[in-house]
Amino acid sequence: MIGRVSAVNIWLAILGFATMILITVVLLKKKMNILLAFTVIPVIAGFIAMVITHTAFLDMGKWITSGIGKTYSITLMMMFSLPYFMLMSDTGLFDDIVKAVMRHVKISAPIICVLTVIVACICELDGSVTSVFLITVPLMLPLFEKFHIDKRILPFLVCVAILVMSNTPWNPKILRAASLMSGSGVSTRLFLKYVPVQIFMLVVLLILAVYFGIRARKNTTEKVEISNEDLLSQFKDTELTRHNRFWWNLLLTAFLIFVLIAFQGIPQYYVFAFGLVVALAINFPDQGQQTKLLKKYASSLFPVAPAVLLSGVVVGVMQESGMLDAMVKALMAIVPSAIGPYFYIIIALFATPLMLLFTNDTWFYALIPLIGAFSAKYGVPMDVVIVTLFSNFGAMISVIAQPQLYIATDLTGITIDQHIKFTFWKLWAINIIIVAFGVLSGVFLPKPLWA
Repeated sequence: MIGRVSAVNIWLAILGFATMILITVVLLKKKMNILLAFTVIPVIAGFIAMVITHTAFLDMGKWITSGIGKTYSITLMMMFSLPYFMLMSDTGLFDDIVKAVMRHVKISAPIICVLTVIVACICELDGSVTSVFLITVPLMLPLFEKFHIDKRILPFLVCVAILVMSNTPWNPKILRAASLMSGSGVSTRLFLKYVPVQIFMLVVLLILAVYFGIRARKNTTEKVEISNEDLLSQFKDTELTRHNRFWWNLLLTAFLIFVLIAFQGIPQYYVFAFGLVVALAINFPDQGQQTKLLKKYASSLFPVAPAVLLSGVVVGVMQESGMLDAMVKALMAIVPSAIGPYFYIIIALFATPLMLLFTNDTWFYALIPLIGAFSAKYGVPMDVVIVTLFSNFGAMISVIAQPQLYIATDLTGITIDQHIKFTFWKLWAINIIIVAFGVLSGVFLPKPLWA
């Protein structure tokens, strides 16, 4: 669709692309703090846009207010959901679930690889990538070494498991995505839409885990045995562990998830605010201890929660100034109309290598809004674009997007280069398989193929 583009639109498009590129570059090169980048750069671009369009400078406040209005409820959700799941982790809820699984399995190379996936998936329920690596890798590494399984497989399986489990209504990744849409209960709606893809991705990962385990077993003639008691002895209790509150914590968590899904009219942040205060009262009645824990969890919210809130400045200024619309018109003049309706799918197919050029924040706050606005011109809803581009696979080979990878490789005893070389092609293959499934199942299309 090639149309005539006015001089004003051309300059706005150039300004918009320059702003997006500048934010991406300064974050990739770590030249500027993410909060500063989201607060200052779009505002400067907005003032330049005002000069180009002869708009009153007072409108800047309206643009910022409009953008923050899209992200404040998501930020509130994050402020309560992340501390809640960190509290559940501290009480030993997830450890007890993992131990219950490990008590009933006979340890072998394929089982070890499958257990790695299961442990990583359970650990990721609290939304912290760092904790997944810190818990899963030290726990499973001795087993990988004892059963002669290639150590490079361990961080690979954990990384893909993190991608699988990033689709929960409270995960920081899906909250980033939800901030791009308006309305209540957005993260829950995106979660429910993505569930079929999530289940398929988990199945693919488990099949891969079994394959790696069988291959490792074939490559060694030495018979290795380890008791379940030795395995369970690696779990250590802390002063915060509350085994006697396991069922209370499990039922409370299940209740909160049920309310999120069944009663989407209730603000999500209130659901987890309720859950957090009740969980604190159940597990730690002493108010002094509750205060200490809240201070501890508060530190984990920075800079993620403020970044989500301030991303609204980027979105608000880009949209309200006309830059985003001009960028879309420029793309429509360049991209052939035959490709236009499927452009977001093409981007998704190349998500693994493309993430080497983005951070998580610029992927969600610079690329997806642009692709979403462009695809809307061809009748593709924003939620479809978001779920299609949601699993930015390449983040798990990019230390810029995911610096926690250094933790995984250091704990495993391999270099980051070894991880990238081992992971890249496998991850891209999974990327393509998942996109193909999403298209065939209709999740990644405005209408199913059979409609």
